[in-house]
Amino acid sequence: MNCFLLAVAGFICLLFFFQHKLIWLPRHYGSDDEPPKTAVALDYTTAEGKQCSFYIPPAANPSATPERLWVLFCGNGSLALDWANFVALAPDRHDGFLLFEYPGYGRCEGSATSANIKESSEQALAQLASYLQMHPADLEPKLNVIGHSIGCASALEFATRHTVQRVILAAPFTSLRDMARRTIGWPLCWMLLHNFDNRARLAELAARPVPPRVTIFHGSDDTLIPLQMGKSLAAMFPKMITFHEVPQAGHNTIIEMAEPQIFAAMNE
Repeated sequence: MNCFLLAVAGFICLLFFFQHKLIWLPRHYGSDDEPPKTAVALDYTTAEGKQCSFYIPPAANPSATPERLWVLFCGNGSLALDWANFVALAPDRHDGFLLFEYPGYGRCEGSATSANIKESSEQALAQLASYLQMHPADLEPKLNVIGHSIGCASALEFATRHTVQRVILAAPFTSLRDMARRTIGWPLCWMLLHNFDNRARLAELAARPVPPRVTIFHGSDDTLIPLQMGKSLAAMFPKMITFHEVPQAGHNTIIEMAEPQIFAAMNE
C-alpha cells in the first residue's frame, strides 16, 4: 500500500512540475525552412530573450501601409511560417499579416506561457509599427486576429487588449482546464497552472459597447478538441458569434478544409 501511495504521489508531482512540457510542444526551423521572399523578419527582445515574428505586407503593394492587419496565432506544434501558404492565397491583396511566433518556437528563445506570449505579442506589434513608421495606436483600427487550436486562446487574449474588428477562431476549446479534465480527469485538472479560458475572454469582448464580429470554425471529425466545445462557445453570444461546422475536417485539417469559408468571413 505504501509503495502504491508513493507511486501515486510521484505521478502527481511529475504532473504538476512538468505540465508545461505536456502542454507546449516547441518546434524550430530547419535549414531548409525559408520565409517567403516578401516576408519581413521582426526581431525584438523580451524578458525571455531574443524573439522573431514575421510580417507579410500587402501583395498589391508591399511598400504600402496595410488597409487591414491580421495577427495570426498558430496551433501548438506549429510555427508562424506555417501560415505562409494561407496568406499567399488570401483574396484581399491590400491586407497585411503579422505571423506571431511563440517564445521557444522557431527562432525564438525562452518558453511559452500566457504571460510570455502576452509580452512577446505586444512587442511584435510595436516592432511592426516601428517598421511601418507608424505609432502603435494608429494600427488599432486595422487590427483583426485569427487563431487555431491553442492559438485561439492567444488570439482572444490579444483581442481583449486591442480594438479588433474581426476575430476568427478555428477549433477553439472552452478552457484549457476543460481539456485537462478530459485528459486526466477530476480533481487532477485543478493542478493546471497554465489555464486559458476562452469563455471568459469572449465575455470580455461581448461586454464592449461595439463588440468585434467573431466567427468560429470547427471540424466535425476533430478528435482532439470536440466539436461541442466550439458550439458551446458560439451559443454564449449568438449575436456576436457565427458558427460553422466543417464536415469531415479534423483538428489539423480545419484551416485547409475551411479555407474558402475563412476567406469569406475575413471579407464579410
